[in-house]
Amino acid sequence: MILFFLRHGKAGQPRAGDDDARELTDDGIAALEAAAPLWRRLNARPDVVLSSPLPRALQTAELFCAAVGGTPVTDDRLRPGAGWGDMARAMAEHPDARRVMFVGHEPDLSSATALLTGASSVRMRKGSLAAIEFYGVPEPGTGELAWLIDPDLYAEA
Repeated sequence: MILFFLRHGKAGQPRAGDDDARELTDDGIAALEAAAPLWRRLNARPDVVLSSPLPRALQTAELFCAAVGGTPVTDDRLRPGAGWGDMARAMAEHPDARRVMFVGHEPDLSSATALLTGASSVRMRKGSLAAIEFYGVPEPGTGELAWLIDPDLYAEA
């Protein structure tokens, strides 16, 4: 099984009382669009793309799907503050999926990546994409980090 973790792209500045409404900036959109050739070369083609419903994450998921195919599925469990348990429950609703992508927020994705791989810490910048491979059911400490792509590489793609 392969799990992908995609942190949303660059978004507008947080607004007091309305952080949930933030959308991607023009630069954030451009950076994610520049990532499309690299995503395709990596064969990052999940069976299901699960996204936080917040605009910045959903826009990121839509840009990813436009590049490699598919349609994102929003799940409230992926809102900011999601833990691996929330992600696992969301994934369980798609039992036939062997390649699952989570599109969400920090520190949620870095924490899940570290937990699943047994790493002491992982840093996922805005727009980062990670792939973790499992030989069985994804459980803490049993995953192998196949790759973690820094968004600075997208301009090179």
